[in-house]
Amino acid sequence: MSWHTLIEQQAQASTKSDGNSLIPLPGRRTIQVTGEEAKSFLQNLLTNDVNALQVNQSQLSGFCNPKGRLLSIFQLIRRQDDFLIVLPAELAEAISQRLSMFKLRSKVDIKLVDDQHVLGLIHRQDESDPAEIWHGTVTETGLIVRQPGQTPRSLLIADEQQIEALGEEWQLAPESLWQQHEIEAGLPNIFPDSKEAFTPQQVNLDLVGGVSFKKGCYPGQEVVARLHYLGKPSRRLFLGQLESDTLPAINSAVLDEQGETLGHIVQAQFTADDSIVCQLSMKLSALGKTAFIGDQPLESVTPMVEEPDAD
Repeated sequence: MSWHTLIEQQAQASTKSDGNSLIPLPGRRTIQVTGEEAKSFLQNLLTNDVNALQVNQSQLSGFCNPKGRLLSIFQLIRRQDDFLIVLPAELAEAISQRLSMFKLRSKVDIKLVDDQHVLGLIHRQDESDPAEIWHGTVTETGLIVRQPGQTPRSLLIADEQQIEALGEEWQLAPESLWQQHEIEAGLPNIFPDSKEAFTPQQVNLDLVGGVSFKKGCYPGQEVVARLHYLGKPSRRLFLGQLESDTLPAINSAVLDEQGETLGHIVQAQFTADDSIVCQLSMKLSALGKTAFIGDQPLESVTPMVEEPDAD
């Protein structure tokens, strides 16, 4: 079955699946970084410690502007001969161009990948070791990288030939299901409407392993490090539940009863029961207040993770 056929059939897929689910992710795209200086090039630009990556291992990382605001959050995968950046398709070209601005005389090559696709796998019956999260395995199906969260999931990087060889044990599921699991797992993302809107701490990137405070400099590092060592974030990531028939827009405001801004939408998606689950970057002082998105009150607002002690 070709990638194009999968996308066509996915349009009729249901989120209510009790088997192993295959989720084509046309909303994700990959950037390939190759060359003998690829590792040092990325190490000097990203929030995470690229030097710590092993072959076929993945990590969350951020790419910031000089003010410490996120241009993008992505998975960086180290392969034998290159690095792959997996990110929202709408940002892929802009981020590829931005990375290329830093090339100068570096021996690296940066390009958008068109011959490999990104898919999600949900394993309903799974007894894998949780320590395998972010680790990948090369199979005849492609590169499979385990993902965090309560639902056993993996990211699959596959070419057209590997997609055509996929077995029939997988049930097609919509892309929205993958985003729902990403939201519930506390994995933040940046989209065109939220580019440069958040610092890493405001979306918990530091709390989910996406920031290293022991590596060298990168754009925005002074701002991010200062907040970590000398202050405390005033905003963090919360999980919200909403009853509405319309998804709230990315970066739209979360308000209190007086119309004051408490925070902003990071991402949101419908669940199988037609409610909405959303990530909210909100003021810590907002916890316990009645919060609204538009004129709809949030059913619940809970912190995604506990605040750790500073190193």
